[in-house]
Amino acid sequence: MQSPYIDIHSHKSIALPNIGIRSYELQNMPINTEFDANFSIGVHPWHILKTNTNEAIRNIELFIENPNLKAIGECGLDRSIAVDMELQKTVFVSQLELADKYDKLLIVHNVRAFADFLQILKEKKPSIPLLFHAFNGNNDILKKLLKFNIFFSFGKDIFDERSKGYRILEKIPISRLFLETDDSDICIENLYRATALKLGISEERLKNQIYYNYKSLFL
Repeated sequence: MQSPYIDIHSHKSIALPNIGIRSYELQNMPINTEFDANFSIGVHPWHILKTNTNEAIRNIELFIENPNLKAIGECGLDRSIAVDMELQKTVFVSQLELADKYDKLLIVHNVRAFADFLQILKEKKPSIPLLFHAFNGNNDILKKLLKFNIFFSFGKDIFDERSKGYRILEKIPISRLFLETDDSDICIENLYRATALKLGISEERLKNQIYYNYKSLFL
């Protein structure tokens, strides 16, 4: 049996054609919402100022018993936005601690805040795995992150040879690799083909490895 395509992080509102995790913003989402696919929920740093974050964190716990909740997030740190960094850290750490408490994967958004993130990891020492979505760090950052239980996901940057994501892809251990459509219109199948070509491996080997990575986290 062929391994399925895994789309580890998507904001698409349509049903995913393959296995993956669909990410929602907690803002304005009823707690009794029914989900017919794997999903994650979290407070994105872009929306902190529009959200009652204390209430949002409490509401995440109300979803914990839902068997389709596979991860918390995306959440994280972003130094490109006008939101106080200490507030961002507080909201992020709250979600990190919640994921650690309930043994859930944490999907991480990080923009120009790797030093802050690494400091939090050293202080909190989470036991759960984390997924850096749309990873675009350099080789030095990658080496530091690989010391932790962190996976790395790539999306549309794979089609842009000028992007940091495209350049760092080959440095990622394939056992830590995932692919994602995020909020783009790209097709996950095309993303697999482009990634396999970039890595110099067969698409089938890539599918098998990413499916194994997925099973190691969720099955």
